[in-house]
Amino acid sequence: GLAGLAPFARPGKAQTRATGPIVLELFTSQGCSSCPPADRLLGELAMEPDVIALAYHVDYWNYIGWEDPFSSKEMSDRQRRYGHAMRLSSIYTPQLVIDGEIDVVGSRRSRVLDAIEQRRNANPGPGVTVALTQSGEDFTLTLAPVGDGDMSGAQMLLVGSDERHVTEVPRGENRGRTLEDFAVVRFYTPLGTWDGKATQYRVPGSAVTAESDRLSVLVQAKGHGRIFGAGTLDLK
Repeated sequence: GLAGLAPFARPGKAQTRATGPIVLELFTSQGCSSCPPADRLLGELAMEPDVIALAYHVDYWNYIGWEDPFSSKEMSDRQRRYGHAMRLSSIYTPQLVIDGEIDVVGSRRSRVLDAIEQRRNANPGPGVTVALTQSGEDFTLTLAPVGDGDMSGAQMLLVGSDERHVTEVPRGENRGRTLEDFAVVRFYTPLGTWDGKATQYRVPGSAVTAESDRLSVLVQAKGHGRIFGAGTLDLK
């Protein structure tokens, strides 16, 4: 993580975890023939005001003949860590992880919509409000706990994503198709550990390691557990 994050004293205001946002993390690949329906569904869900959508393009389909230009080992590693945390027998695409806790096939529309609706109506438990603002070349991250519960040790993660990409795929399982990908993750940077208290941090601009349309901050229980809260900042 970034050990140099500098804390401030004053907490700010942001949306409570009780009302959102719900974090949807789709693990997908342009080399996977069953992924385009999940990609389209994620694009629809990304328009919902209480949703943060993120599409991680994994690299383990690249051997088939098409190297996904948005894929990386880091994206695959995040999925593997989820698989370990959830004690899954295997990982797969398209896999959708909701709020770090729910695993569902990302192309199964009715199941995905039901799971999101259940999340909206569930008791939120302890959470954290998250606000990210730009301060010159750097950023200010404001965290404030909501409800009772120990969230100390939670991990802070900065994720950069693009709204939409269109790619013509000449090889692999999707050869000859023009694919539309949404909420494409371009990088993610661990920001360190949160102590569970109302705090502000200065996030250096160097934490943004690739140009992107949007920044999201996830605050997640250690060990790839529940996401306690999240917030976004549009850069376009």
